[in-house]
Amino acid sequence: MKVDRRAVVAGAQLAILVAGAAIVVYQIVEWLTDSDVNLLLYLVVLGAWVAGGRAAGRHQPESPLTHGALAALLAYVVLIALLTIVDVARGNEVADVVYVVFHALMAASMGIVGGYLAVRRSGRSA
Repeated sequence: MKVDRRAVVAGAQLAILVAGAAIVVYQIVEWLTDSDVNLLLYLVVLGAWVAGGRAAGRHQPESPLTHGALAALLAYVVLIALLTIVDVARGNEVADVVYVVFHALMAASMGIVGGYLAVRRSGRSA
């Protein structure tokens, strides 16, 4: 199986856009108030991984689960790299390895769900 980079990048772009917006909103809310909206915004981030996986799966219907997982994982890697750079610049602690690996697995899993939804919608089997 050959990986369609355009499909992966298209899905990752969507996931980065949605998840990145949720992360920015979280940072602003955390800075302005003492509100606890992190669970709600985490659900938005999970939805972003699903949406990215679905977009990648729709672009590559021959292997939607793989492309969905790769798109969500690519988006996660980009975002965690940016967040790590910001944390280092602010003098904050960076995320530990367990946190990074857990959320990478969550992103890939949600991307697989998105890839499955892409083929389920089109009537094809995964």
